[in-house]
Amino acid sequence: MKKKKRLGVQKKVFFALVVVVLFLSILNVVKANGLLIPKQKPVDVDNKIVDLQKMTLEQKIAQMVVVVGDPQNYWPWRNLQLGGIHLFSRQTEHVFNNTVIDFQYQMPIPFFVTADLEGCVSPFGFIREFTPASEVDTVEKAFAKGVEEGQFLHKLGFNLNFAPVVDLKDDIWKCRSFPGDEAKISELAQAYLTGLQTQQVLGTAKHYPGKTLIVKDPHKYVVAAEIGKKDVYPYQYLVEKGEVKAIMVSHVISSGQIDSSGIPAVASKKVLDELRANYDGLIVSDEIHMLGLKNYYRSLDEVYIAVFKAGNDVVLNFDKDPNEIYNMIQVIKAAVERGEIPLAQIDASVTRILEAKGFRVI
Repeated sequence: MKKKKRLGVQKKVFFALVVVVLFLSILNVVKANGLLIPKQKPVDVDNKIVDLQKMTLEQKIAQMVVVVGDPQNYWPWRNLQLGGIHLFSRQTEHVFNNTVIDFQYQMPIPFFVTADLEGCVSPFGFIREFTPASEVDTVEKAFAKGVEEGQFLHKLGFNLNFAPVVDLKDDIWKCRSFPGDEAKISELAQAYLTGLQTQQVLGTAKHYPGKTLIVKDPHKYVVAAEIGKKDVYPYQYLVEKGEVKAIMVSHVISSGQIDSSGIPAVASKKVLDELRANYDGLIVSDEIHMLGLKNYYRSLDEVYIAVFKAGNDVVLNFDKDPNEIYNMIQVIKAAVERGEIPLAQIDASVTRILEAKGFRVI
C-alpha cells in the first residue's frame, strides 16, 4: 500500500516537472520571438500631421532605429513601431514586394524600407543586374542609373537607398565608387541622386568622412585613416547643391581634415556637430555591429549610448533578437531621462525622420 502510494506521488511529481519544463520551454520560445515585449500604443496621426508631444519617449527612440526586416520578427518590429526595416537578398520581386506590404500594413507611421543598391554587390542579384558605380563615367549615365534603380526600388516598396558611395577610391570591393577625381565623383553622385529621387526613393551619400574603402574592411576591423580636403569635398558639394537627403557616417577613426579625436567617427559628437552645422538632412550611422565599431567598446550598451549621444538621426542595428532591440531602446530612454542625451536632440532627430517620411510635425 505504501509502495503504491509512493509510486503515485512520484508520478505526480514527474508529470508536474514535465508541465514545468514544457511551460518554461514555451516561455523561452515566446520570449525569444519578442512576444513578451510591451506593445506601444498607436502614434496619433491626423491627416499626415504628428504632434511630437503626444509621442512617448520610447516611440521617438524607436523611430530612430532601422532593423533587418525578417518576417520572423514581423510582430515585434511592428509592436515596437520602429523607424525602418532593411531587406537583404530575396529570390523574387514578388517576395520582396509582399514582405514590404506585410510590414507596412496599417502602420500609422510607415517604415523606412531600406536597401544597399549600389550596382555592385547587390541584394537583388537573383533578380537583376545593375551597372557598378565604377563603370559610370558620365553625368548622363549616372542620372540614368539613378532613375533605373529608383524605379526598380520604388516598384518593390523601398523608399530609402543607402547609395551612392562617394569615397574617392575603392581598393576593397573595386566597384562601389565612381571613377574620377573628387569634382567628377561629386557631379556623378549629384546626377545619380537626382535620378534616384525623381522616383520617390531617398538617396544616401556615404561613407562620411571618406577613405572607408582603402583601409581594412570596417566590417571586420577597427580602422583609422587620415582625411584630406578632397575626401570631404563630395559631401560639401552635395550639401551645397541641396540634393542629398541622408549622409551615412562610417566607423573609421579619422584624423586630419576631420578629426574624430581617437574614436570612430560615427560615435564622435564633434564630427557630427561639424557635419550638422551646414546640413539639415538625415545623419545615418553605418551598421553598429560592424566590428570596426563594436570592438572599440566594452559592451553593446556603451555602443548604443555613443551613437545616439553623438547625434545620429537614424541608427542601423541589424541584431535579429527583438529583446536586444528593445533593450537598446530602454538604454537610450534611461540615458535621456538622466540627462546624458538631451531630449531636444531626440526630438530634432525624430522631426527630421517624420518630415523625410512626408509628415508635418507640430
